[in-house]
Amino acid sequence: MGRGSRDAVPGTSGNARIAPGFPRSGSSCPRSGRRAGRRGYGAAMPTSDQVTTLGPDGAPGVLLLHPWWGVTPAVRWWADELAGGGRRVVLPDLFGGATPATEEEAEALADATLADPATAALVARCADALAAEGAPWAAMGFSLGAFLACPLAGRGAAGPDELVLFYGGRPPAGADVRTRRVELHVAPGDPWFTDEELGEVSSGFRDVGAEVVVHRYEGCGHWFAEVGSPGHDAAATERARQRVLVQLGATAG
Repeated sequence: MGRGSRDAVPGTSGNARIAPGFPRSGSSCPRSGRRAGRRGYGAAMPTSDQVTTLGPDGAPGVLLLHPWWGVTPAVRWWADELAGGGRRVVLPDLFGGATPATEEEAEALADATLADPATAALVARCADALAAEGAPWAAMGFSLGAFLACPLAGRGAAGPDELVLFYGGRPPAGADVRTRRVELHVAPGDPWFTDEELGEVSSGFRDVGAEVVVHRYEGCGHWFAEVGSPGHDAAATERARQRVLVQLGATAG
């Protein structure tokens, strides 16, 4: 899958492109068939070798989904910032500890990992565990992680209250969407997440009644908010950090 790949992603329009790490097969997080109240989801958090949790117990949660670089120091930095801002962070490692060094390695690992149904199941179990706690929670993802976060919105009472999406995403699927705010952080002209794709995601969530806010970071590229990754921009990362913490703080109660 090269930079100009136009492989179709099921659940999006025919010209939708798979962004970094999105599997050619279109793997996604399945929606739960249950429709009990939020406290009706009794799933326990997956084991510690699969998932890192940090932040105060009982605090509003954030399910943090990593990009195709894996759980890098940049992702852990974001987890620390969110926890320091009063959120309980749930960080699943979908790559089993691997952190690819090149785009080719990252693509190969992402394709192999996301072809495994256990990957979507792990994300779904984390979401169920957060929903069972009864507190407001958000799903936040970077690129590949943003793509994986969006289907969670269609899980009814077990869905996140809001989504925070960095340079990635897809429209919601299904009629039972309870997510009411979607915040996108994007780089204009990004070939991995185009303006057309941004429009599809934005209109898709607006059509189901969600408030959509788009933050554009001029002069930046894909992965701008990840220290150590191609295209990282320190000033843009700080602006994004402040915006995310302010917004999540405002919706914590």
